[in-house]
Amino acid sequence: FFRQEAGAWTLPRAKTPRLAPGPKNRAAMSGGHLSKDFFELIKSIGECKSKQEEDKILAAEVATLRQRFTEQLSPKKMKEAVVRMMYAEMLGHNADFGHIHAVNMSQQTNLIAKRVGYLASTVCLHSGHELTTLLVNTMRRDLKSTNHVEVCATLVAIPKLVNLETLPALMDPVCALLDHPSEVVRKKAVMALHRFCQLQPSSAADLSEKLRRVLCDKDPAVMGASLYILHEGAEADPKAHKDLVPSYVSILKQITEHRLPSSFDYHRMPAPWIQIKLLKLMATLGTADQRASEGMYEVLLDVLRRADTGINIGYAIIYEAVRTITAIFPNIQLLETAASHISRFVSSDNHNLKYLGIKALAGIVQVNQKYALEHQLVVVDCLEDPDETLKRKTLDLLYRMTNAGNVVFVVDKLISHLRETSDDAFRASLTERITQLAERYAPDNSWFIRTMNGVFELGGELVRPDVAHNLMRLIAEGSGEDDEADMALRRFAAATYYSMLDRPILPDILVCVICWVLGEYGYLIGGGVALEDVVDKLVDAVERQFDAPSTRCWVVVAITKLVAQLGAMPAQVAEVCGKYKQSSQVLLSKYCSELEGLAAEVGTMHAALPTDASCEDLEVDPALGFLDAYVAEALSRGAQPYLAPGERPDELDVGGSISAAGGAHGGGGGGGGHGLRFDEYEKQQAPSQILAPPPAAAPTNGAPVAAPLGSGLNVSGVRSVWGAEGFKAAEPAAPPPPPQPGYGGGGYAYGGGGGGGGGGGGGGGGGG
Repeated sequence: FFRQEAGAWTLPRAKTPRLAPGPKNRAAMSGGHLSKDFFELIKSIGECKSKQEEDKILAAEVATLRQRFTEQLSPKKMKEAVVRMMYAEMLGHNADFGHIHAVNMSQQTNLIAKRVGYLASTVCLHSGHELTTLLVNTMRRDLKSTNHVEVCATLVAIPKLVNLETLPALMDPVCALLDHPSEVVRKKAVMALHRFCQLQPSSAADLSEKLRRVLCDKDPAVMGASLYILHEGAEADPKAHKDLVPSYVSILKQITEHRLPSSFDYHRMPAPWIQIKLLKLMATLGTADQRASEGMYEVLLDVLRRADTGINIGYAIIYEAVRTITAIFPNIQLLETAASHISRFVSSDNHNLKYLGIKALAGIVQVNQKYALEHQLVVVDCLEDPDETLKRKTLDLLYRMTNAGNVVFVVDKLISHLRETSDDAFRASLTERITQLAERYAPDNSWFIRTMNGVFELGGELVRPDVAHNLMRLIAEGSGEDDEADMALRRFAAATYYSMLDRPILPDILVCVICWVLGEYGYLIGGGVALEDVVDKLVDAVERQFDAPSTRCWVVVAITKLVAQLGAMPAQVAEVCGKYKQSSQVLLSKYCSELEGLAAEVGTMHAALPTDASCEDLEVDPALGFLDAYVAEALSRGAQPYLAPGERPDELDVGGSISAAGGAHGGGGGGGGHGLRFDEYEKQQAPSQILAPPPAAAPTNGAPVAAPLGSGLNVSGVRSVWGAEGFKAAEPAAPPPPPQPGYGGGGYAYGGGGGGGGGGGGGGGGGG
């Protein structure tokens, strides 16, 4: 990439070839090789007033192309037809009938036709298309061409059309082009290898040495193309690329010193996109690595100083340099310099620069807040900006800048925006951040309760349920350091939530918190408010419309706790119980029934619902000893004692009975008296067919003889009723033969023709 002259590394000066404005070039640039009909098509599409009109024109064009491709076209007309087909595809119309013609055109020897064919294939086909296989051999042949234009056309098409199946066939020819004499070919070969590495990341390891050599290419464009592959490799495995940090630093330093050809300048800024990619590479390799970061400090300061030219591309480099400074191992001088540059961004009248400044300050805050707190007032002014994107990014920065000293100010700003915005996603984000800041930096518990009430009221269903549980736990447990302060907090919460019951609209999650606090600490309200007044408001709250059915259950439970403290159930509470005890909501009906049952036993109700016992530990008796008296009484009345599963008799062992039955019917199963059977059933055996021996003599009565059993359909004995003339009428049946006497003890048996002996035997049996 560099050559050494007089002890210093310098860059070669590249010459940019330019086309002479001759007649041929003017004709090519003006499109004179295309027909007038095609220009009329482009003009008519450009003048369309609606999408429907455009679709109508293109549908007619596709129909025309379908007919034209069936004709014998000259090379010039075929090239124009492929271009028109490509144009129709680009505008969203299916012209797949012309894809094969694009593939065929890429295989021609004419250079222009080949380039059009590759271009059309790139536009119309995708990597998984069945026609891409036909291009593989053509690509391999064109990659070895001596004409660099053909090679470039192929390399342009490869990244779009290559897939995992065709990649092995193209890998070696593309790698061989890294040593091509033309710098354009080498650059496009690097871009093709970048696509190969994306498709098959394992191939990056095999290309590592070749890419390191490309980094030292004599042409800066080839070197810049290799940075993209190296950056992805550094992100995947930073340790393997740590040794390249000095090379990146050296390249960046010489770029900032204007050692690249002037053709790489953009608004007098030397190779800005290469600088940005190098800065990203250094940010990746310098993260949590002090040794690698120390070699970057000097060049980063130089980049910040030289990029401050007052133009947009310079601002882009400054922003990327600040991101690199915040990513690598921190340096105080660099952070201060970066903060001073960013302050000008934030105070600028340009919305884009303000946005960049806010994003950069958010990165600096993650390293050290003190560099961003100096610009707190400027950041707050950005909240009044009409740009919604800038406002949201500013709120994100304020969240990162919050500490115990400014939490009240920041949370007030966030709540005001939560009140004004209507975007559900933004409201959910604001609700989450306000909750986190209030839980982390709350100056006192009363401020936390007021803040969370505002979040519940404005956020509603966007607030997570665990946030409400954390608030209830705080009220119940307090700080644990001062009992008097904790009791004052509970009085404040009870009075606050009692007054909030008068509001016409309350979110469900806030109603749940109100009901729990009033049920536990309603007696602490004071100010002349009796428990009966609290019960009256809760009875009115039962009739509210709630989004969740379970919210009404919270109100009934709070009433139950207050009835326990009153010692008697007021009439309006009894009316509520009678109304909702028959509710289709099982949980609500259950709570109302429990309230009625407990109200009948006041002593039991006091024991089950003591006052201010939410934080008391519950004593659990695993042996259930409180049921011993009940069990003894049941046994004395003749009840059977409880038997463990291993002690039960066989008639009670249902599992054993089932297993035994299964073993009797299924031939064993499971090997035990309990549990299910898990062994597979035996396969059913086909019944064996035993063929009867043929009869010794033909029967004398003309009865059909049964055919022996076989694998086919047995139709013996079935009378044939269809013939050549059609259906045969049934012949009259012959009269039965006279009965033959059978010897069976003096009786007669009628065997029905031919079974006299058997009939006689039957008759004899009857006589006997």
